Amino acid sequence: MYCISVNYKKADVGFREKMAFPEDVQRALAERTAENVHITGCVLLCTCNRTELYFSGDTCAISAAKALLSEFGGVSEGELAPVLMIFSEDAAVRHLFKVACGIESMVMGEDEILGQTKNAFRSAMDRGFTSYELNMIFQRGIACAKRIKTETTLSGIPVSTATLAANAAADFGGQVNVLVIGASGKIGSSTVKNLLTHKNVSVSATRRSCGGEVLFSPEDVAVVGYSDRYSAINRADVVISATGSPHYTITKNRLEKSVTENRKRLFIDLAVPHDIEETVADVPWASVLDIDHFGELARKNNLMKMSGAQAAETIIEQETDELKKEFLIHDFLPEAEHIGKKLAEVPFEKLLFRLKAELDHKELSHVLKILEELGE
Repeated sequence: MYCISVNYKKADVGFREKMAFPEDVQRALAERTAENVHITGCVLLCTCNRTELYFSGDTCAISAAKALLSEFGGVSEGELAPVLMIFSEDAAVRHLFKVACGIESMVMGEDEILGQTKNAFRSAMDRGFTSYELNMIFQRGIACAKRIKTETTLSGIPVSTATLAANAAADFGGQVNVLVIGASGKIGSSTVKNLLTHKNVSVSATRRSCGGEVLFSPEDVAVVGYSDRYSAINRADVVISATGSPHYTITKNRLEKSVTENRKRLFIDLAVPHDIEETVADVPWASVLDIDHFGELARKNNLMKMSGAQAAETIIEQETDELKKEFLIHDFLPEAEHIGKKLAEVPFEKLLFRLKAELDHKELSHVLKILEELGE
């Protein structure tokens, strides 16, 4: 098997956009690839951070696949070459296994890629584009990814600031009302998306009076005018601020004057420089967490992920070894009956001396043990 890949490691977002094919173009590219005389089977995996062709074929298959990717991406092969990653044989198999389990993802261990890999394989198989070898490899790769997700810490440990902040808000207790100041920014919008995945959270977000893009539907997020933020804080349990403002969005003086319900609240400051005045932490009913808190938490979680990644690498080696043995047995079976008959005619001592000549002492010991058990 071979794989040619355009992904975030070597290609910038502008180039990746050229390879982010819509579904109809993906179908056309997969069909053209499968029809190529040098290619015997193919699977196209296309996500926001990678476009990859997995295929089997003869010695000209890689050149054929590169030409097709160049054609459909609207770039020359010279432009494609510096960002293209090429994997062959065992390296291609290991790359697929790493992609499927999330080791190769921009956010290590993310879960979405496994579903995308399964869908890409199923689509190719349903259309008759896969070979026996590709079927075996992808089925083993998907099973390997599932095993890694259940046996290691690679998945389920958040490392992004937005995810960690949303989790902290959701864990505040019971049904939680969260106000996000700066929801139209990159960190703010990511935080809102993460908050919306929690069933016990309702979200409000500020919008400046001068307007701005509305990123979320009113059914999901209640819009609050920025000038009304202190009134909204009065109703909120958690306040998250993530603006690029050079001034404080929340000050202690305004907070104490405006908030009439002096119940426990959590304030999360994801901005640099700070959005929330440091002295807000002195308010008896206010707890404050800043971006350094989440940075340290992310660092610790990332160490755990790296430990999970090492365990995942071990599992991948085990699974690729099992795959190789399956291929060996598959290729051997058609000759098994004939070989069995021939072995019955060979003196056992001759077989032993041939094994002694061909194997090292550990391998020979293992084979002799198997023969002993079969003879019991």
